[in-house]
Amino acid sequence: MTENDLMELMPQLEAYHGRFHGFFCRSEGRKWSMKYLQGLMMPIERKNAENIAEEVGAPPRKLQEFLSDSPWDDEGCIGEHQRFVGEMFGAPNGVVIFDDTGFPKKGDKSAGVGRQYSGTLGKTDNCQVGVFMSYASVHGHTLADRRLYILSQWFEETALGRRKRSGIPQDVRFKTKIELAMEMLDSANESGHLLFQWVSGDCAYGDAHEFRKHVAGMGKWYCFEVYHDTHVWTDDPAWKVPPVMENRRGRKPKHPKPTEESPPAVTASSLVSSIPDNQWQRICLCEGDKGPREFEFARLRVFEKWNGKPGSASWLMIRRSLQTGDREIKFYLSNAPETVSISEMAWAGCQRWSIEVDFKLAKGEVGLDHYELTKYRGWYHHITLSMLALAFLKAVQRQWGEKMCVGYSS
Repeated sequence: MTENDLMELMPQLEAYHGRFHGFFCRSEGRKWSMKYLQGLMMPIERKNAENIAEEVGAPPRKLQEFLSDSPWDDEGCIGEHQRFVGEMFGAPNGVVIFDDTGFPKKGDKSAGVGRQYSGTLGKTDNCQVGVFMSYASVHGHTLADRRLYILSQWFEETALGRRKRSGIPQDVRFKTKIELAMEMLDSANESGHLLFQWVSGDCAYGDAHEFRKHVAGMGKWYCFEVYHDTHVWTDDPAWKVPPVMENRRGRKPKHPKPTEESPPAVTASSLVSSIPDNQWQRICLCEGDKGPREFEFARLRVFEKWNGKPGSASWLMIRRSLQTGDREIKFYLSNAPETVSISEMAWAGCQRWSIEVDFKLAKGEVGLDHYELTKYRGWYHHITLSMLALAFLKAVQRQWGEKMCVGYSS
């Protein structure tokens, strides 16, 4: 976005910002939040507080204090943000998607920082990691919520000083990425601002059977990508509680066990060769800059494996590229009803790529990863405002009828 574009959009930006006035501390907080939002959308190479302050004519220290120390309500902003996203992009068959992204850091002062694997970096390195939820529908997609993942060593007794210096609240406890994702999912479901039926994510989230079970318990449908070596049963495992043997002492058996007739579990990848050619369907997910994005899909009814034991009946969906030879193959598990078409399931499962598009756009256009803040509150404040800026640009994109980037959704 150019400076001229932004100047032309200032009345819209001010009206948009007005939705969030009640969540900032007094008129001064509203002033600095508007300045910061404006700066995040300006064509600045590095969108940290100091550079933004210079461009928008604000004292750098004031912006730093606004981000790191001012107790404005970022959670309230997220609630209103989701209301806005629901108004702009909401659809009954919407999809919420989960993924995490890394923020490389050099020191050890930033809240939650440490050596950990980051898919963004493609390696283990010193970084912060944020777990994000996005929303996608036929109308568009954008980031919708966020949590800072804090490594477990930050909660050891020896790390008390680090926690205090980085401003991590005393009531914050260690949570896995899956727990953070479920927390965001529950919050979105309870608020009701985002209409959705589907939940999706990559293998790191889809491989967690407790997450899949949680989604199903909410009455929602998941379509998660899973690893090629995920085990399933193609027939009912038919596990049974062993019969009580005569003269046996001790407790009676309560838990089902495999019988001699129980079929073995098999890997998802081992099932590909068993699918006849006439069961593969070519599905166009959307139009891209280089033409249609098409893949071939097939699906089988299976029984999932949860902690080594039989789980619920579901779909195993397989996606393969159109090239012959060494084809890329992806696997998905879904609890969608048998009445749901494979084309709808394919669309929902592949929406998971839209969050990667949003990460790329947020980092390139609104400085999602440009912050130079070490405090816990500062991370949440900057990330929240970057997400608000991204949603505004997405709304403008829809208004102008232009594509800012290419993803799987329209």
